[in-house]
Amino acid sequence: MRLTFIGSGSAFATMPGNFHSNMLFEAPDPASGETRRLLFDCGSDVRWGLAAMGLDYSAIDAVYISHLHNDHIGGLEWLGFKRYFLEQGARIPMFVPEPLRRPLWENCLKGGMELLDFGPGDLSNFFDVTEVATDDGFTWMGTRFSLVPLVHLRAGGYLMWSYGVFLEGAAGGVLLTSDCRFERDRLDPWYERAALILQDCETLPRPTGAHAHYRDLLTLPTGLRGRMWLYHINCQDRPDAVADGFLGYVAPGQSFDL
Repeated sequence: MRLTFIGSGSAFATMPGNFHSNMLFEAPDPASGETRRLLFDCGSDVRWGLAAMGLDYSAIDAVYISHLHNDHIGGLEWLGFKRYFLEQGARIPMFVPEPLRRPLWENCLKGGMELLDFGPGDLSNFFDVTEVATDDGFTWMGTRFSLVPLVHLRAGGYLMWSYGVFLEGAAGGVLLTSDCRFERDRLDPWYERAALILQDCETLPRPTGAHAHYRDLLTLPTGLRGRMWLYHINCQDRPDAVADGFLGYVAPGQSFDL
């Protein structure tokens, strides 16, 4: 299986040639041997990101949604409408954490997508939805993706969750965090199992509290930093991650053979 970063930028990044931190998992279909693609998040600039890779909507065989910010779901209207109107109602398999399924439609997509040629529709008109329990996972192309529930935002007594994934690659466990705060009690059990860590990282001078900040990640042991690539990066000047013991910053278009 191969993982390619369509982009590695933050929600507000405008770096030339970079896009939101959405990714593609690619694997051969066990039945046909053809390459299949699972889109990990579908942000508002995904159509340009895919085009930069020489791909379009028709290359996507399934989609996973980690959380409900626009840089991770803002392209779903484009993707759903493309399939619905250009391919006679064809539906794309969607894996979505169970708590996100209802607000994804009711709070994010319904206003623009509900009215169809036959009348009011819903999410299932565009996507073949599989709700995934947060303590479970899903299987795609023979690989098990375990959900990794992490806190993205804290506001008083309210939490916004983001659901990364953990899978077993040929060289060991792979952790893709999704957007998350630096909360060691939730991250450490997954860190310990991972041979490769793809870590959300913020480098702003003033931490927002929504992402693991570079200064926080510097407190990790050397052995952990040496297994960690940083992504979801900001446009501002960034510290020298390699000099600080990390594997580096993920570049747009960079691939990992898992």
